[in-house]
Parts: sequence; C-alpha cells; structure tokens
Amino acid sequence: MGADSIQGDIRFIDAARQMGAQVDSGPNWLEVRRGAWPLKAIDLDANHIPDAAMTLAVMALYADGPTTLRNIASWRVKETDRIDAMANELKKLGATVEAGPDFIRVHPLAPAGWQPASIHTYDDHRVAMCFSLAAFNPAGVPVRILDPHCVAKTFPDYFETLFLVARAAEVPVICIDGPTASGKGTLAAEVARLLGYHYLDSGSLYRVTGLAMRRAGLEADAGHEAQIAALAAALPLQFTEGKVLLAGEDVSDDIRTEAAGMDASRVSTLPAVRAALLALQQRFRRLPGLVADGRDMGTVIFPDATLKVFLTASAAERAERRHKQLISKGISTTLDSLRSDLEARDARDSSRSVAPLKPAQDARHLDNSQLSIEQSIDQVLEWWQQVQPFKSA
Repeated sequence: MGADSIQGDIRFIDAARQMGAQVDSGPNWLEVRRGAWPLKAIDLDANHIPDAAMTLAVMALYADGPTTLRNIASWRVKETDRIDAMANELKKLGATVEAGPDFIRVHPLAPAGWQPASIHTYDDHRVAMCFSLAAFNPAGVPVRILDPHCVAKTFPDYFETLFLVARAAEVPVICIDGPTASGKGTLAAEVARLLGYHYLDSGSLYRVTGLAMRRAGLEADAGHEAQIAALAAALPLQFTEGKVLLAGEDVSDDIRTEAAGMDASRVSTLPAVRAALLALQQRFRRLPGLVADGRDMGTVIFPDATLKVFLTASAAERAERRHKQLISKGISTTLDSLRSDLEARDARDSSRSVAPLKPAQDARHLDNSQLSIEQSIDQVLEWWQQVQPFKSA
C-alpha cells in the first residue's frame, strides 16, 4: 500500500503526520518513523477514517495535550459500542476520557499515571490490536490483552507479527499438572481456547515417543535409552485441528490406548528422552501465551510460569471417568482393573527419580472430583485474573 492507494484508510497517514510522524512512501510501500515526541495533540473530524481512528485514541495517551476525535457516531454501531469500549479500557490504564454521542476526547498520561491493566476486547479485533500500543508506555507497566484470538477476524497472526519488530517482556504460561485421567487435558485445551493461547499436551509427546519406540522394535529400558532419545529428538510431529500427526499420519487414536499410556509413562522415566523433549516443549512458549498440561510442566519445563495448577481427583473418580471413556469407544474393561492401573501409574510417576509427579511449591491445588468441567474452567480463569501485576478486567 502506497500513499496513492484508493483505500480510504490511507488517510490515517495524514492524521499520523499531524501527530508528528515522519512518513516516506513509494508506489506500494509506506515507512513511518517517530518524529515529534511527545506526539502532538490533534482535534480531528474522523468521519473519513472511522475504524482506523480507533488507533489514534490510544496514540493520544502519548500526546502533549488532549486529543479529540469527532464525527464518529458510527463507532456506536460496530462490533460493539466502540466509543464506550475505548473509553472504558483507556480509563483502566489511568487516562481521563470524555465521551459523547459522536466524539471521544483522550487526555495524555504522564509516566507516573500509567496503571497496569487487563484490557477487555469485547470480541472486537480492532480493540485488541489498538490497545497493544499501550504496552509501549514509558512507565513500563504491563498490559494484558484478554481474548487476543479475536484478531483472527482480520489478522490472525497479528501478535506474532507485532513481536517480529518488538520484544515481549514475558510470554505468559499457565501450567496444569496432575495425575493420569484427572481431566487436565480437557481443562487445559479449553482454557487455551478461551484465552486464545497456544496449547501443549506434553503427554502426547511421550505417547508419540512410545509409539515410535514400539514401531522401531525397542524397549523402554536403559539399553535402548540412547536410541529412543534420538527418535524423540527427531520426531516429525504436528498438532493441528485437534489431531496429532506423526510424519503426516494421524496417530491421535493410536496414542490414546491404555497400552500407549503405559509406554508413555515408561519412556518418561528415561533421562535422555526427557532431555531430548525438553527443548521441544519449551519452543511451544510463543505469543500471545501458552497453556501446558502434563506432570512436570510447573516444576521442570516452565518453572517460571505465571500460574501453576495441580489438578487432582480421587482414584475411584478417575477410574470411573476412564471407564466411561473406554466403553464409549467399544473397549471392554473393568473398573477394578482401571483403578489398579491408575494407582500403579500414580505410584510409579510419583516415585521416579527424574521429574517425579508432584505439585510445584507455588501451585494452586484443584480437586475436581465433584466439579464439572465448566466449574474447573471458571476456577482456573478466576485464578488467572488474580495473578498480579495485572488488575481484574
């Protein structure tokens, strides 16, 4: 897009120039650099750029006086009432804001006036993208964008692209650890979906490693440890659309059998295998954030995670859940055998010398024996909102 573009929003560049930006352009490119600083306050009839003008409302926080955007009544009939939405979220940051039927006036913030805040997006992609600019505040206070996945409407990889040219102070991580069949996978996947974060099912990595081990004719013992570790390090693995792909093959069902679970537990005790998968797991930590479930996410893989949850349920309840799951798939089993297997696996996972199953010292304990999945999700999200230095939305 160049300065002669017929797209109406190109006139945003004129407003940016008024605020002090230096702009160079060619037939199909624009280069914008900081000029005046602080930015210059403006009083603008924004009817010609109603959507793009939302960005100016956040830029106004860095201006040398109040900035007024007029003739924006259309903001009130967009994805949300954008005048109220922008005013509400700007106030969370500490700004003084005046709003009327068709205008918004934003007063700049001094460095000492900025407040950390969680920004509610109202499921509006432009709100999410505009408020990312607040993270560049001179006070260095943190800003969290809630539901960042709403940008998928127009720019799915907006945040990944933004952080090609900026550095994130921190990529937030939520760890959900717990014993087998505690429901941590279901809980973690749904929390990740609701927050718009990436998801790591660490158990799948070990299950796929166990599958690769079996296909290679190896056993989970010290004699084959180096070979299994080499397999793990080179796994051609993809997670996509709820499926686990190994070299393009959908192995989602293959790795969810009881036998695959036992193999995963065995290979996870091998130090060389764990080392091979450590770096792979840590690479899942990408913007805008990550929800990881497993047995040692909060103790070994992400010890600096922002929130750590240790999910538990009684062996009887977990056996009942697994029994229903297997029966629904046409797999014959008994409650007694399942409970015995779960207790044996718990004992093995808890007593192993390498990364034993145990809650992190700063983990929050959640017993979901009597909770629905919705109640468990609500509890984790409530804890997430309590995590400082962010304020509740």
